Amino acid sequence: MFAEGKLFGHKGQRVSEREEKGKRGPSEGSKYRFAVGLSDQDKPGTVGFQAVNRALDILGAEPSMAFVAISRAYEENRTTVLTSIRNVIGDIPVIGSIVPDPIVHREGVTEGRVAVALWAADEDVEIRAHRIKIHNVPDEEIREILLKSFEGGGDKRFLNVFGVAPYFFEGIGDRLENVFLSLSEYIDLAVVGVMGGYSPSPWSILVGDEFLSSHIALLIIRSNHPLGIFFAYGFHPLVPMEITRAEGNYIVELDHSPAHEVLTDILLSRGINGADLKDRSKLRKILSRFQIALPDPAAAGRFKAITIKDITHRGIEVSIGTVEGSTVWLMEADNVEVLKSTVKGAMRSLASLKGSRAAGMIFFENHLRIKALGEDIKRDTEGLKQAIPLPFLGLPSAQELVIHHTVLSGLHSGVAAGMLFANSPEKQP
Repeated sequence: MFAEGKLFGHKGQRVSEREEKGKRGPSEGSKYRFAVGLSDQDKPGTVGFQAVNRALDILGAEPSMAFVAISRAYEENRTTVLTSIRNVIGDIPVIGSIVPDPIVHREGVTEGRVAVALWAADEDVEIRAHRIKIHNVPDEEIREILLKSFEGGGDKRFLNVFGVAPYFFEGIGDRLENVFLSLSEYIDLAVVGVMGGYSPSPWSILVGDEFLSSHIALLIIRSNHPLGIFFAYGFHPLVPMEITRAEGNYIVELDHSPAHEVLTDILLSRGINGADLKDRSKLRKILSRFQIALPDPAAAGRFKAITIKDITHRGIEVSIGTVEGSTVWLMEADNVEVLKSTVKGAMRSLASLKGSRAAGMIFFENHLRIKALGEDIKRDTEGLKQAIPLPFLGLPSAQELVIHHTVLSGLHSGVAAGMLFANSPEKQP
């Protein structure tokens, strides 16, 4: 009732279907197995058509899946945009989202655009698109549906999950974290972007031909070679503290003192004007340069990044639920470190492939990280371009869910996290 899957079939079948329907084929002579196309038109009826055809101009084989990113500027015309894309690529697994600006890609940083990412997977890779309802559905039921979506794949060695969820209610990320971590033994890599603004609001993701606000959209990818993880921090640790009292998404006490007083004192010691902390419009900008980090007790250097949303007399409002007794660090943005972490994350991503040939990447970058970078996001994009000389697509996110053995698996809010799609060495030119 709540889940729907579609199997990625044999490429030869897809080619014949496209020829019968008069669809465009891949670019002859191209070596790329992953491509990103963006529009520069402004008419709803042409932006999707232009974006997908620009991707096909780059792709050197039939696409196996598509990810569609539609700027909020086209939200009212989203069905028209999606239909024009589907008319070109035909019946392949498709997921995507309405996205906030900016959109990042190899050519730079853009706003108000439509982007289409295509991957031409190996013929033995299986890809299914699933939608799973999460609103008013118990976690255990979601878990069983997700587990059922993992079935099949025969003797494929790796199970990968890539997807998007709408940030339409507080706690959606925490619920997804609980479900995914309970199934982490089955998952080799999972990356899910929680899409939306700074606070919960109606938001739409897409799967197939539908836009939904109460579901998550997932691509279940079964392969015999690994896909890569991209993961980057960039904030500098300032001071450790213990959460001595927490209520939901509020840290009430730090080291047995009122949390809002502790944080205010630290910010004042960093040279921040006290009057600015009382100005609501200025406070958000100040907080965008700080985050809370929950270290992994089992591995040094790993931690969960948590966005600070507000400071009130009730406490420190954070984006993710915390646990009393946890030791946390207050972190401050350092643009130099952010830029370095992007390049390091890209290099680690390539290393995580273990012999597979990188094709291209889709990643989610938290609003906090983008805000902290400011104009340096252009330098950040250039650094990523140099580290990974392949097509990529980066999208703003409210939270980032990651499952992988090289990071602290779970829900983050303040990082860049993505999936590096890859082909087997013998089949990638």
